[in-house]
Amino acid sequence: MKLISFNVNGIRSIIGKTKNGEKKGYTLNNVLKVLMEEQAPDIVCLQEIKTQTEGDLYVLYNAFPNMYYTFSKIKKGYSGVALGTKEAPEWVEYNFDRYDESVIGHYSSYDWIMEGRIITAKFPTFIVVGVYTPNAQPELARIEERVEWEKVLRNYVKELEKEFQIPVLLCGDLNCAHQEIDIHNPKGKKKTPGFSPQERKEFQAMLDAGFVDSFRHVNPDTQKYSYWSNFAHSRERNVGWRIDYVLVSQAAATAILAADCLNDYHGSDHCPVMIEIAV
Repeated sequence: MKLISFNVNGIRSIIGKTKNGEKKGYTLNNVLKVLMEEQAPDIVCLQEIKTQTEGDLYVLYNAFPNMYYTFSKIKKGYSGVALGTKEAPEWVEYNFDRYDESVIGHYSSYDWIMEGRIITAKFPTFIVVGVYTPNAQPELARIEERVEWEKVLRNYVKELEKEFQIPVLLCGDLNCAHQEIDIHNPKGKKKTPGFSPQERKEFQAMLDAGFVDSFRHVNPDTQKYSYWSNFAHSRERNVGWRIDYVLVSQAAATAILAADCLNDYHGSDHCPVMIEIAV
């Protein structure tokens, strides 16, 4: 099974871009269509679709007969995740409502519960959870909410493993560069959102709870990024971060066949990330 995760930074925006990032995209040549044709994934997970209109996902309909999405209920043009599959899932759910707060932690009062940040699809032999993790914001203004998200998400995926006894693939923009190798010039960035000690600690807690970073599993020493700022020609200079991941249940780590950051696909401030796994 091949899965691709991609923070598109606006579905309407990216379908107007070509693979090399030029603003010359249209129905037949936009980067998403080319990505699906060249990579032929079985499942695609998108983040920051920034739409409340299902029709904006039309570019994916030919590749994926089963499309699901969710969006922010409190702010238009913000957040939102989507999932497309060739094989129909047994069920699809949104948010964390499957489990009571007494089991996975408090979530109902946080804004992120209304921001369209998570989608879960159950297949016969595995589960996919696609997420767009909240940014901690400048000066770490949202760090408390961010840490609570991490705890709830961690408990949620562990409960899924426990309930169904099959591997979970957690993918998306996790908004954290885990190690120094995952960020250009890590010095002086300890208070930077996405590289703070608090966020890195929570990411490590997810790994300690039994999940494997598929890219680092396959490429232990490779420095490759999935996000670049839009400023100062960061992508051209490869001044980036690796903050997009596919994490896999430890039990399925030996089934990982390939994992990569697909740097050749432009059009967003992120690039797609990919996993091939025998599940």
